[in-house]
This record gives sequence, structure tokens and C-alpha cells, in this order.
Amino acid sequence: MGRVFHAVLLLMAAIPVSAQQIAFIDLVSTSQRIELRHPPAPPAVNGYGGGYGGGSIGDGAPDIRDPHALGIYLDAVDPHGVDPTLPFEVEFKVLNTGSAAIELPVSPHLSDLQPSDSSKEFTYLSLALVVATAEDPRSIGYVELYGAPDHEGTMRVLKPGEWLRVEAKLKMQALPPASDTLHLQPGFWLRSNKYIPHPGGSSCQINNLYPNATKTPPVEVRWLRSVVQPSKQPSMR
Repeated sequence: MGRVFHAVLLLMAAIPVSAQQIAFIDLVSTSQRIELRHPPAPPAVNGYGGGYGGGSIGDGAPDIRDPHALGIYLDAVDPHGVDPTLPFEVEFKVLNTGSAAIELPVSPHLSDLQPSDSSKEFTYLSLALVVATAEDPRSIGYVELYGAPDHEGTMRVLKPGEWLRVEAKLKMQALPPASDTLHLQPGFWLRSNKYIPHPGGSSCQINNLYPNATKTPPVEVRWLRSVVQPSKQPSMR
């Protein structure tokens, strides 16, 4: 009996006492400010002028030894069903499933992170909360949060067992295959970004960050097919 009691105490000690929701972020009623400025374009010479844009993405791979991990859960989806052609509301739970604290961006507004001088480059973190259909992973929708350590209130530290709740409205970027139901799989990507303005344009250097991703269950929803399918033309014989 003593051994059983001791085992129970060890199990209880392993459960983080800090397990709790530490913030709620409402992106449904918030109009996000995400447009960035760039310096004016140079004067046209011989009829040529304007700016340019570009970017690069640095990639790596997850490290299973990394103590940082996130699990993204879909806690709420419209119970009446989802029309993939229209924005719909979802509620994400962003849970620290690792054994180390992790700092995440939590601001809806990217524009607020840009220096007042539009010619200055700056860096920031972005967290995309993603929904993809299991039927076709190319059919995704997502929202993003932004932050930088030098902007107070735009980053939050999640200790193991703590979570953020994010309510958002998103739209699928591509239509999933026709079906009576959809299985929505939540996920994320976390990135470090460097915005580099140029006269008349800008470029962005993006590095994907890879805390370990905890597999979470998909959510089954009704697919409301409001799209009118094109009628078949009569064959000519």
C-alpha cells in the first residue's frame, strides 16, 4: 500500500502546478494591422523607376531532443458546420507540451513593430495557427500573431502545461474535395523574420523555427456546400 501511495505522489508531482490558461486573444473582433511601410521609390530615370520586393526562407529540421514543444488544439468550431468558401470562427488552444518554457508572439498587429523610420530594417517573430483538412492538406486556413522582445506586451512566456486561447476567424485558401464532412487538423509554424526595406520596396528573410509539434486530434465538421456546381452542358450528338 505504501508503494502505491508513493507512486501516486510521484505522479502528482510530475503534473505541472502551473497548468492554466494565461491569456485570451480575440482576433474575431480585432482588425489586424499588418501592412508594412517602405521608403519612397527613387525618381524614374529614362522612363524606368519603382521598387522591388523579394524574400528568402531558411529551413531546418526538428530536433527530438529539444525540450520545447507545442500542441495546437481546436477547442471550438461552428457547430452548425463550415462553409469553406466563407470565413468561419475557430478557437485554438496553444499548449506548451514540452519540458521547458517557451516565449511566443501574441500581438495581432505587425505594423506596430515597425520603426517610425521606414528605411530601418527590423526583426520579429511570427506564430501562424493553422487549420488544414485531412482530406486535402493543401486546403488550409491560418491566422498569425507577431511579437518582438523589444516591444513590451507582444511576447508571452508559456511554462510547461500553460496555454493561450485564441479565437479567430479564418478562410480556407483552397477548396477541399466534395464531402459531407471535413476533418480539420490544427497545426502551427513559428518563424523568425527580418524585414529589409529598400527604396520603393522591401525584402524579408524568414527562418523557420522548430519546437517539437505534439500531434493533436482532428475535429470533424459538416461541410456546407453553398458553392453552386456548374451545370453539365448537354452533349452534342
